[in-house]
Formats: sequence, C-alpha cells, structure tokens
Amino acid sequence: MQHHGAVMRVSNFEKMLISIVVAIGLLAGCSTNEIVSGTDPATGDTIIADDRLADASSSGTAPDGEPGDTLAGGSAPAIVEPIATEPATTDPTTTVAPPIVPLSGWAAVDQYLEVTIVRGGSSAVAVAVLRNGELQHEAAYGRRVADDPVEPTDRFRVASISKTILAAAALTLVDDGTLTLDEAVGGQLASGLDVSAPTGGTESITLRHLLTHRSGFAQYEDLFFRNEVDSCADAARVGFAGTLQSVPGTDFQYSNMNFCVIGLLIEQVTGTPYEQVVQDQVLDPLGITTMRTAGTFELEPGDVEHASEEGRNYMEVLGGAGAWLASPVDLVTFLDALDPATPGTKILESATLELMTTITETPPTPVDESLTTPGQDESASTLAPTTTVEPPPPTNGYGMGLIIFEQPLDTDLAAATYGHTGTLESTHAMMVRRPDGLTWAITVSGDYPSSTPELSTIMDNALFLGGFADGSYTTPPPPLGSE
Repeated sequence: MQHHGAVMRVSNFEKMLISIVVAIGLLAGCSTNEIVSGTDPATGDTIIADDRLADASSSGTAPDGEPGDTLAGGSAPAIVEPIATEPATTDPTTTVAPPIVPLSGWAAVDQYLEVTIVRGGSSAVAVAVLRNGELQHEAAYGRRVADDPVEPTDRFRVASISKTILAAAALTLVDDGTLTLDEAVGGQLASGLDVSAPTGGTESITLRHLLTHRSGFAQYEDLFFRNEVDSCADAARVGFAGTLQSVPGTDFQYSNMNFCVIGLLIEQVTGTPYEQVVQDQVLDPLGITTMRTAGTFELEPGDVEHASEEGRNYMEVLGGAGAWLASPVDLVTFLDALDPATPGTKILESATLELMTTITETPPTPVDESLTTPGQDESASTLAPTTTVEPPPPTNGYGMGLIIFEQPLDTDLAAATYGHTGTLESTHAMMVRRPDGLTWAITVSGDYPSSTPELSTIMDNALFLGGFADGSYTTPPPPLGSE
C-alpha cells in the first residue's frame, strides 16, 4: 500500500493481521444457526455458534448500501457494522440488541471460511484439519446440489491431488517389486497402446521420469481439456506419437500426460484397472472406502455437483491425473500416511517415502570453458576443460507426485511443508502438511477463489482467527509451474 507517495512494505504477518481485523468486523455482524464442532483452544470448552447474532449480514452490503472491504485472498462480501450494544434512545419500549460475542475456536474458523468462500461466490466448501495425526475438525458449508446442504463426508472433485494418490499407489508397487523406478518403460507402454511408430526418445522414459514430470512430454492442455480425444489411452497415443519437448530425465514440465501414462502403466503390469490398484494398495489400508473416480457429468448420491460446460469430457481424459472424488477427511487421512512424524498406518517404506518427498533437481548445465574470452590466448583456450555449474540446493519444488512447498536446508522431513493443489472447471482443492503439526485439506465447488493457491492464505487466516495458529508460520506458495 502507499502513503503520501512513499511505498510501505508490509510483511506477510502484517497482511494476515490486516485480513483478520477486517474479518473480525465482518464476523461480528454475521449470523449463524449452525452448531459447530470443536473446542475453544484456550479453555477446552465446547463451542456452539450463537444464533442470536445480527441478521443484517444477509443483504451482502453495508448498512449504507456501499460495497465493503476485501478479505485476504480476493474479493469478498461487504463488511457489516456490528450492532450497537446500547439502545439509541431511553424509550423503555426500545428493544436492546444482545451483546456481540466474538467467535473463537472452530466456530470462528467455520464462520470465516463460509463468509470468505461461499459468500465469495462458490456453492460448496468442506474442510478437515488434523493435529499431530488426530482429526480435530471437519465441516462443510453451502449446498451439494440445489436445495441440498453439503455434508463434511460428501465427495468433491480433487483434480490434480489425484496425482499424489496415484504416485503413492505406483510407489507401493515399487516397494513390492512389481515396478522399478529406473527401468525404461516407454517402449512397453507404446506397444501396449498399439503405437506402431513411437517418437524417438520415448522408449527411454522411466517411471521416475513420469513421477517427477521429467519425461519430456509437453503440457497438451488442449488435448486434455478441449474434447480432442475420448480417453486417457487416446491421449497417451498422441503423446507417444508426438514430439518430445525435451530429453527424458532433464527438464521439468508439469503435464497431465505423465500421470495419465502412469495409470496405464499400472494397468499393463498388474492387469487390473488403476482405480482398483489404488483402492487395494492405498485406500483400503487407511480405511478409506468412499472415494471414487467419475466422468465429467457423473453425479451419484454423496457427490458434490461441480458446474461443467456442456459437452466437455476432461475427467475421462485425465484418468489417473485428475479424475478422483474425495472428502477432505479422506485427503488428510491419506496425506497423514505420508508423514513419518505422526503415528498410524504408513503405506510406503521409509526409504521410498524419502524419495517421494525429495525435490527433484535439474541436472547441472554444461559450460564449455574452452570458448575464447577477451584477452585470452586462443591456443590456451582450447585446452580448458568442460565443467558444470552446480545450482544451489532447492528449498521448494516437485518430488514424486508431491509438491514440496518448503524444505529448509539441512533439516529432516519433519520441517517440510508439502502436499498438492487441484484445479479444474468450478473446482479448487488443496491439501497441506505443515511442520507445526497441522495437516489440512479444503475442497471447493465453484469459482472462488480464482487461484487455487489462495486457499493456503485463507486457511492460514482461518486457523489464526480460531486460535489454532499464532501467525508465526504461513504456508509458502507452490513453486511456479508445479500445478
């Protein structure tokens, strides 16, 4: 923000405080009839939202009709002034409004999320939070379909979070010897897809390349989202017949093609649909029984409706890259199984989990030091050796189907922040494991926020407002190009 022409730099923590102050003003004027689960973090008392709060917020505008301020993460509903706690006159017939009781604990979290996201324009939101592996809270706001309230156990599209789920399944097959990370599988895949003339270089693609988005496949956005093919297998045929963008194992290029192909590889080596392998290898050991994959327009009881443009078929084409439906509780349960710092079932061997959560680095760039430089003797220059430039160790990036938001140098996995985002038409989802013991997932049906990573700021604010975080830690944004 600016002041008298001078730029004032605002820290992330100050931004959070500004957002929370604005939110408190909004929440003070909001009403709720919802009974909220959870306890006050300070007292341990059960929190129940007070339905005596003012109804003035239902209009969505401030009393004077002017738009309100903006909450963190984007545009939001208008701010409503708190109701006065004293009567305007001494007339004994005047009704005195009850005092405003500030919300705290999970009631404050729920109110903040409902006001920010649902009143921001989305139709449904659900959230789940673990602390040190124990479920602390689950809630849902909005509607599953028209006139049908959403429930915390309902299934939302989770989009690219599907990649983390599929990666875990593939790595369980590495653990049991069914797959290997570094054996070339491109030729096998092309043959199984009946691609008679695969592009040169594709034969050397490995599972490691696919899991880390370093196969050389281009993004193929139109192929997956513009009705150009009917299925993941059809998309993969295009990929193996098309030109690679880079040599396998070198450059990072986030592409749905990689995980579509992983699903097909799992089916080739097991003879079983990849969805069933995920269920058997990942979900069943964790007690997750209701997750499923779906087509773009499939809607079953317990599914949240996501508005989709007529005639689209991206869910069918994405396959293992983005077709799963899940509740936030499913997601935090799954992500906790990748956290060695918590108790409970872990679905991967410790060494494999370490590989999954290790940031993949781009190979060093060769530098030919034999090139003549100004003032250098030409004959001497031809004798100079070829060396490489070692980049500094990364602190964020992509592992194997997992975004590492932050991994401080010289620390173990307990200090890392990791998870994944998911974005599709009218879909935003995010799951995050934080180093302070909190693991959360949030799923949205609708177009708010416009950018999925904004959910991390919204959740940071909500947890701070509820008293479950002190504001000293904020979730780092995903690395560029990782979603």
